[in-house]
Amino acid sequence: MAEIVIDEALLRALQQRAEQLVRGELADLGRSLSDVPAVEDLRRAIDVLGAHTKQGLQHQHAYIAALSTAQEAERGRIARELHDEVVQQLIALGHGVDRVQRLLERDESAAAVERLQAIRGGITGLVGELRTVIGDLRPPALEELGLLPAVELLLQRGSEGGPELSLLVEGDERRLAPQSELALFRIIQEAWSNIRRHAKAHHVEVLFGYTQGGLRVLIMDDGVGFAPPDAHDTPDGHWGLRGMRERAELTGGRLDVTSAPERGTRLAVWIPYPGENGRDPVCGMSVGPDALGAEHGDRLYRFCSPACRDLFLAQPQQYLAPR
Repeated sequence: MAEIVIDEALLRALQQRAEQLVRGELADLGRSLSDVPAVEDLRRAIDVLGAHTKQGLQHQHAYIAALSTAQEAERGRIARELHDEVVQQLIALGHGVDRVQRLLERDESAAAVERLQAIRGGITGLVGELRTVIGDLRPPALEELGLLPAVELLLQRGSEGGPELSLLVEGDERRLAPQSELALFRIIQEAWSNIRRHAKAHHVEVLFGYTQGGLRVLIMDDGVGFAPPDAHDTPDGHWGLRGMRERAELTGGRLDVTSAPERGTRLAVWIPYPGENGRDPVCGMSVGPDALGAEHGDRLYRFCSPACRDLFLAQPQQYLAPR
């Protein structure tokens, strides 16, 4: 085999290319450095990493921009709901109080009592509206009751005038990591909203499958369907889908979408249990065999950080679901 000799200048050039990649300077991607095949192979490998980094940055910037737009849209929606519902009801209640005051001044107590009862009903309705807005921002049932009851309440609340809904549960219910439950709740919330707004479906089936290693959720509808984008693409109109996939991946899970025009949609989400398959039992992050460990109940658990370990040891019952 012929000996390959690489001079110091080429090594420095490769080093500079790698350092450019570290600094995010990607202008030289694809530019050859040498006629030596081994050097070019290494240069191409470095350029591939750079290309992936560039693509990731582009997706990240685009996603951040879309996320900002979505946040502003959500703020606008909340502002409109508060203005159109809450503020208008408060104005009406204020007028009602004025009328009651005038009735009392004329000593028309019976009419005043009737008006007060109407105001009381308005206050009750206003409280309900506020609870709905607050529940959309941070679902209290998720923390108080758990994922499955919170999802049941979500689906029940939005079922009026919508498609026929079936919710099925298979296996023994187990808790996920808190941020995993919130991520999955938001995924289901987004999917349910999309179905009601766009799918024109007659029937929707939601299946919770508690398997040995994680929770699998299927959401299937018989609506108009669509042509789903590639997992790495972010075309206009599918940022919600990209956001759902990002949420699943951040928990160590995955999301798959199967759909076609006029053939309905099938959305499958899989989220691992905490402490299973190399996962931190507190946050659900991936941890290796050399990660920080602690024993509990004759079992060794691994953690991504001392903070997660200390939190687990302080309240292990919060993070260990019954088997």
